[in-house]
Amino acid sequence: MTKRLALVGTATLGVTAAIVLGTAGAASAHVEADATSTAANSYTTATFSVPHGCDGSPTTKLEFSVPKSVIEVTPTVNPNWTITKTTEPYTSSSSSSSSDEEATPAERVTSVTYTAKTPLPADERDTFALSFSLPDGKPGDRVSFPVVQTCEQGSTDWDQQQTGKEEPEHPAPSIVLTAASSATGDDDATTATASTASATTGGPDLVGRFLGLGGLVVGAVGLVVAVAATRRRDAGARNTTK
Repeated sequence: MTKRLALVGTATLGVTAAIVLGTAGAASAHVEADATSTAANSYTTATFSVPHGCDGSPTTKLEFSVPKSVIEVTPTVNPNWTITKTTEPYTSSSSSSSSDEEATPAERVTSVTYTAKTPLPADERDTFALSFSLPDGKPGDRVSFPVVQTCEQGSTDWDQQQTGKEEPEHPAPSIVLTAASSATGDDDATTATASTASATTGGPDLVGRFLGLGGLVVGAVGLVVAVAATRRRDAGARNTTK
């Protein structure tokens, strides 16, 4: 009986662990963005996570399209990849000349491409960081960065916009804007806002799940110990009777 209960407890723990880890894997299957700040008009660094290849094929290139609401982008160096930027002419609304003087020509970054020096294996992940100023907007507005993931065999376009509650099959990584900071230059307030938004809209609460798994382990061990103690008492009582 004791062995049977122990086996049942072990099986339950195995199923629970599989559910926890399986859910976490499913939630991280997309290309996702994690920003240091989500407040409108704030400066942020968005880290994009690429968790897998294209149907088992290694990744060779990632092209990030920059939305028109973002003007300047600074990509972070990744030693395993080379970086190229594509630009286009841009005229700011504030750069129009008020006299005979010509406006200073400017350029806007339209895409940033990371090309692998060595293809990224399909079962390994990497991260890519872009720094830029978030545009003005209302809380809840999305700033999307569509990504084309090119692999040795095939490619995946992460460009579908999320309009409802259901997530599309290949969603574009995006940042959900929060209210602009009321105090200009208040980096601590902006960081706190970004952390709160990340905790609210991010992936599954893995800490809570593993704590729950730990509680289940303790409960199963307690059950086995209690059954063993009961069997010893019963055996002792029978020996006394005899």
